[in-house]
Amino acid sequence: MDMDLSSYSADDWVEHSVHGSVYHDGIKFSALVVPSSIEAMKTFDVRNDDIWINTYSKSGTHWASEIVHLILNHGNPETIDRTTTQGNIEMIYFQKDSYDEGKTRHLPFYKIIEKAPSPRIVQSHLPVRYLPPGIDSKKAKVIYVARNPKDVITSLDRFVGNTEMGDFIRWQGALKEFMDGTRNYGSWFDHVKTSWNLRHQENRLFVKYEDMKRDPREAVLTISRFLERPLSEETLEKIVEHSSFKGMKKSYDKVEEEGKGDLVKALGKQSYMNKGVVASWKKRFTVSENEEFDRVYQEKMADTDLRFDFE
Repeated sequence: MDMDLSSYSADDWVEHSVHGSVYHDGIKFSALVVPSSIEAMKTFDVRNDDIWINTYSKSGTHWASEIVHLILNHGNPETIDRTTTQGNIEMIYFQKDSYDEGKTRHLPFYKIIEKAPSPRIVQSHLPVRYLPPGIDSKKAKVIYVARNPKDVITSLDRFVGNTEMGDFIRWQGALKEFMDGTRNYGSWFDHVKTSWNLRHQENRLFVKYEDMKRDPREAVLTISRFLERPLSEETLEKIVEHSSFKGMKKSYDKVEEEGKGDLVKALGKQSYMNKGVVASWKKRFTVSENEEFDRVYQEKMADTDLRFDFE
């Protein structure tokens, strides 16, 4: 069931192709990203009660969003309105025919977010430099989730190719692009280090995916404290339960049963959502690939004290 878009004028829609990739400022992005939307972030009207979920792709975006939604809804998934988190602000608005390469006009998702009631939860994979400056001037909350890069690239490319050889060739290219910083959204290394360097700002929280997996209860408490939303013990337990993989699947199944299949796809139940096992990279990397990645990792991370758990 699509949203009523009758309130949007013809000027709100943009000519945009979802074929291939797009480039902005020399960085490659998924074709679902609209370059003019990235430009629009320079003047996007941030509200002081906004909550932004910023991640590199495949780093726990939907998980963090679900936790925040549950905190704001006292642990009740039935009362959650996920409108603003069914996509990233820099992307198109998802509809039934969004992936049709023949469709030429799309509604930028930020247009939906502009009209959403407060408090808004907003997702983005954009590097910090492309996020709205109003985030800091208005002291909106930003939760940055970082995941170890070996699992990130493994998750990004777990469905590559239909043959053994095709899979091998595409994986080799994807891994090289990741190490070179030429995949979608640019360098993972720059992405995470920039936010790590901003972690002491009062409106920013930096959390690691592996820590969330290790202790989900503490992760919920950390986020609730950051949002200044105290939780009762009962509510805390409900949030931990409903933000687990099993709990999120149950919630998304219910959304789909209500006829909101496109919303479920955008939320990540299908290709975007898996169990997020730590150290899944071990089933993908060869010994030589792992050695080369370690070399690049040590070189790129030599100027930071940010460290990750890989197992």
